[in-house]
Amino acid sequence: MPIRKRGEKWSVDVYLPNGRRYRKTVGKKQEAQDEERRIIAEIVMGTWAHRDEDITFGEFLKEYYKDTVASKAKSTHRNDKYRIEAHLKPEFKDHILRSITPKMVDRYKAKRVRDRSLGKTVSNNTINHELICLSHIFRMAISWGYADRNPVASVKKLQVAKKIPRFLSVEEIDKLLDTCRDSYIYPIVMTAIHTGMRKSELFNLQWSDVDFDKREINIQPKDDWHTKNYKPRKAFMTPALYETLVQHRSFCLRQGLKSDYVFTYRGKRIREGIDKSLAKAVEKAGLRKNGQPNVTLHTMRHTQASQLAIAGVPLRYIQELMGHQSFETTLQYAHLSEEPIRKQVLRLPFSELGHKLVTKPPN
Repeated sequence: MPIRKRGEKWSVDVYLPNGRRYRKTVGKKQEAQDEERRIIAEIVMGTWAHRDEDITFGEFLKEYYKDTVASKAKSTHRNDKYRIEAHLKPEFKDHILRSITPKMVDRYKAKRVRDRSLGKTVSNNTINHELICLSHIFRMAISWGYADRNPVASVKKLQVAKKIPRFLSVEEIDKLLDTCRDSYIYPIVMTAIHTGMRKSELFNLQWSDVDFDKREINIQPKDDWHTKNYKPRKAFMTPALYETLVQHRSFCLRQGLKSDYVFTYRGKRIREGIDKSLAKAVEKAGLRKNGQPNVTLHTMRHTQASQLAIAGVPLRYIQELMGHQSFETTLQYAHLSEEPIRKQVLRLPFSELGHKLVTKPPN
């Protein structure tokens, strides 16, 4: 049961018999020692009934970071930690966790909206993600017994305008592939466009996942990585992608590259991405346009889904191919499939029959 000095204050830090952790920060060392003796006495006598009412938001975050880092993707953990440290922690750190109310969360939301008037770039989407992060913190606090309710649950999210994600036309795809044909990124871009695989799925793809006989790619969790929804799925090779991966495999074997991973750079597995190399190819292909989002690997994912919708592929099939957990996500491509749907009414057996023009009203 250590007593530690934290800045100008002292804290008691103890794991209780029920496995829970109790921490309390006080002003003086003597107060911490007295608290320590009180806890020991109550545990020995069996009268301990503390419910962590006085744990602060800031103190709880230490528990939160330690126990959630393994359950989130690295990028998710990194983004959430930034939101917490930059915005949520300064606002709530000194408040007792159980004392935080929906009204306080609404005030925080309003404060972030007002930040725009100070010249800060704060979108509704950014604020909503901060609220989602705060809600997760409270869900974990409830699960661990540190809180009884989630004050974020009743707070309304801000409205966010739906934007059509950028995707490449067939002509743009041809230009991009032609530009990077002699680069190490060519098989990566080809796979991204032809399968719609996510960035992390591409760079965790192993040769054992590629079934050349069935012309399938098994997107499945590994010991140190998992898919976004923790579910495996299949991607199916187009003829062009099949030929590309066959040639890429042959090249790797000729070069003596023994990596288990499909995509490498100078023999080493690519972990972070190909942002710089792709940006150069995009620039050279003339695809960087003012007023439009930049072309990234995620653009290739949108491209595959969008081109499938334009080709008239049913949205349910697109959902399966893309690995969308929610059909709502797939619906963003619905507007692209309107023309094939429009043509279906022409299949009506009376579609060519018109009504007689009424030249005068009936008697």
